[in-house]
Amino acid sequence: MNNRLISLILFFGAISYIEAGCGSCAMDGAKNKSSFIEVVPSDGKVKGKTFASCGMCNFDSDDRKCSLSVKIGKEVYNVANVGIDDQLDSHAKDGFCNVVRVVDINGKIKNNKLYATTFNIK
Repeated sequence: MNNRLISLILFFGAISYIEAGCGSCAMDGAKNKSSFIEVVPSDGKVKGKTFASCGMCNFDSDDRKCSLSVKIGKEVYNVANVGIDDQLDSHAKDGFCNVVRVVDINGKIKNNKLYATTFNIK
């Protein structure tokens, strides 16, 4: 009798563990799509998350001076209306010349430049 009870408890414990998952996130594959911008649409309007850093220091652009750039897919675009030092010191240990940061942008790509209406560091 004791062996049956222990087997039953172990069986239901294993089923609960397998079916439950971690329980800490509400992931639903259909609802949670990547919000990173991967391509620029034909109208040039972009909205979402992307990577930002110094184009010369971290994105290997042809710039000869430090400039704020974003990377969308494999392409790098200079940011026309936001300076590299506008939000933080670019040469600080956590600045754009030393790290690649995730940013939330809204704007338009025109002539290979981003004209941002919003540019927020995450």
